[in-house]
Amino acid sequence: MTYSADIAPIIYGNCTRCHRTGQVAPFTLASYADVKTHAPTIAAVTQSHYMPPWKANPGWAPFRDERRLTDTQIGLIRQWVAAGMPQGDPAIEPPVPVFPDTWQLGTPDLILTMPAAYKVAADGPDIYRNFVLRTGLTDDHYVRAIELKPSARAAVHHVLFFSDTTGQARLLDGQDGQPGFPGIGSVFTLGASNPTAAIANALAGGLGGWVPGTTPEFLPTGIAYALPGGADLILQTHFHPDGKTEMEQTQIGLYFTTKPDKQITQVQAPAFFGIQANIDIPAGSSNYLVRGSFTFPVDVDAFSISAHTHYLGRGTRLTATLPSGEVRVLLSITDWDFNWQDTYIFKDILTLPKGTRIDGELIYDNSASNPKNPNTPAQRVKWGENSTDEMGSLILNVVPHQQSDSLALQAAVVAYALNKAPLVGNKPQFVSAGVVDGASAQAGAVTPGKVVVLYGNRVGPATLATGQISNSKLSTNVGNTQVLFDGTPAPLLYTSSGQVGAIVPYKLDGQLGTQVQVKSGTLTSDAVALPVAPVAPSLFTADLSGSGQGVILNQDGVTVNSSAHPAPAGSIVVIYATGAGQTSPAGVDGQLANGPVYPKPAQNVAVTIGGLPAEVLYAGAAPTLVAGVMQINARIPAGVSPGDATVDVAVGGIHSQAGVTVAVK
Repeated sequence: MTYSADIAPIIYGNCTRCHRTGQVAPFTLASYADVKTHAPTIAAVTQSHYMPPWKANPGWAPFRDERRLTDTQIGLIRQWVAAGMPQGDPAIEPPVPVFPDTWQLGTPDLILTMPAAYKVAADGPDIYRNFVLRTGLTDDHYVRAIELKPSARAAVHHVLFFSDTTGQARLLDGQDGQPGFPGIGSVFTLGASNPTAAIANALAGGLGGWVPGTTPEFLPTGIAYALPGGADLILQTHFHPDGKTEMEQTQIGLYFTTKPDKQITQVQAPAFFGIQANIDIPAGSSNYLVRGSFTFPVDVDAFSISAHTHYLGRGTRLTATLPSGEVRVLLSITDWDFNWQDTYIFKDILTLPKGTRIDGELIYDNSASNPKNPNTPAQRVKWGENSTDEMGSLILNVVPHQQSDSLALQAAVVAYALNKAPLVGNKPQFVSAGVVDGASAQAGAVTPGKVVVLYGNRVGPATLATGQISNSKLSTNVGNTQVLFDGTPAPLLYTSSGQVGAIVPYKLDGQLGTQVQVKSGTLTSDAVALPVAPVAPSLFTADLSGSGQGVILNQDGVTVNSSAHPAPAGSIVVIYATGAGQTSPAGVDGQLANGPVYPKPAQNVAVTIGGLPAEVLYAGAAPTLVAGVMQINARIPAGVSPGDATVDVAVGGIHSQAGVTVAVK
C-alpha cells in the first residue's frame, strides 16, 4: 500500500478542493509531502467522520456530490499511516487537480466586492449589518450559484443575500459613518407596502445565503434565483466577535444562467427559523424538541434542503409523508455541528405530490454534558438572533410542478408562516431519529415484526414496567402505555418514562410508511412519520451496542459464545436476530413461538462467518420467544481462523449491521 497508488486518489478526489491556497481549510493537501505532514491528523479525523465535512446521514435521500468517504477508503488511510506512510512510485500518482483559480466553482460571471471594509470590534454583542453592492446590471439576470469569500471568516456568523430594486438601501448606506446600515430583517421590508408581501418575498428565499461550512454548488438545470435589472445586491451579515478586531470586506461571485420557467419557494419547518415555535429551552434540558409541519397544496419539485440551529442543536430530521402513505426521510443529521451547515442538493429532482406533509424535527441539548454549550453553567435559552440564543428550522427549496400553481403555493406558505407552531406541552415526546433498532441500536426504517426501542420524554411510567404474557401472547398495554402504528397497538416488552421497547405490528407488511404515536395515560404524542421496509435484519449483541460479540449460543445450546467460551470451527452456533419481515405462516403480533409449527422468514436467509459462506440448518422463529425474534442455526465454516470472526446475516439480499462477531477456536 502506497501514497501514489492508494492514498493520492482519495485525497485529490475528496480533500484538495478545500485544502488548497485561498480556500477555507487551514493547510494544503496537494502533494505527498503535504499529506505526510498531516497524516496522523487525517487518519484520526476521517476515522471519526469529522472529515470530510458531510453531516447528512447515509441511507436516506441521495445527494449530489456527496463528500463522504467509504469504510474501505477510511481503512486504507489508517493502514497507510500505520505502515509508515510509504510514498511508492511517483510516476503512477494521479495528477493533482487543477482549479481555474481560487474560486471553487471557476471564474464567476460577475465579481462584486464591498466598497469599503467594515470594522468588527474584538468583543461585545453580535452585530447585524446590511451592505449594499451595486451590480451595474441593467437587464434581468438569473443566478444559478453564488460563492462568497469573507475576509474575516472567524467573525462572520452567516450572510443572507437579497436584491433591492427600490433604491432605499442606497439611502440608508453609510448614514452612521460606517459602511452599510444596521438592523436585521430590514431587507425583508425594503419597499414593501404590506406585511404579507414582505413575508412572501422573504419566503421566496431571496438569493440564498452562506453559513460556516457551506460548499458552493450550482442549482439544478432550469432552476435559478431572479436578480432584476437595476437591482442592488444586499448582504445581510451577522457578525459574532471573535476576540480580536477584524476588518471585513466581503467578495462575492455570481454565476448566471438563462431565465427559468418556475419561481423558487422556500418552505421552513418550523417557519421563520422557529420564531413561531416559542423556543424556550430550560437549563439542563438535554432532549428539547421543536417540530413544524406543512402540507403542500399543489404538486412541487424539491431540489435542495438544509438545516439551521445554533450551538445547542443536537440533531435534525425532515420527513415527507406522501398521500399514498409512503414516508421518505429527506434529511437526517444526528451529529449536528454549528460550524458545518451545508445546503444539500438532491441527486435527482424530488417530486412531492399535492397533499404531501413534511415534518421538521429539531432536538436541542442545553445540558452541561453538551461540550458545545456556550453557557457554563447552563442557562435558560430562548429564541433569538445572537449565537448564544437559539433558533432552528429545516429548509426545503421547491418549485411548483406547474408554474400556474405558484400563487397558490406562496399563499399557503405565507399563511403557514403566520401561524404559531403547535407546542409539545406535557404530551409524550419522541422523534423519528429516536426510534432505533432493538438489536443494532441504529435508527432506520421499521420492519414488520422488528424489535424497536423508542427514546423520548414522558413516554411511559416513572418506574420501569415489563410486558406481560396472557394466552401465549405479549400484552400491548404496559404501565398504562401503548405504542400505536397507524392506530394498531404494538406488543410491548417494557416501558418507562424515557424509553419503550416494542415489536412492530405485522400489519405494516407491504406498506412504505407508518405514523407512530405513544399513548401514556390520557395523553397521546404527536404522530411521528417513519419509513417501512420489507426486511431489515439486525443481530443482537452481548453489550446491546449493536456491534462486537453477538448474542450467540454454542452447539450445546447452553454455553454462551464468548472469548472465554469460543466455538470450534465446523460446529453449529445459534444466532439471534430481528427484522426478518413477514413470515410463513404469517406472523401474529405478540405470539410466543411454542410450536408445533414455527414461522420462517418469507424471504431467503443466508449467513457468512469470517467472510465464508456458512451452512444454514434452521432460520425461523426462536422457540419460546416472541414473534419477531429470529433464530438462525448455522455451521461455522471449517476454514474460519481462530479469534473474533465477523457474522453477517442476509434476508432477501439485505444484510445485517457490520461489526458483529462470534468467538472461534
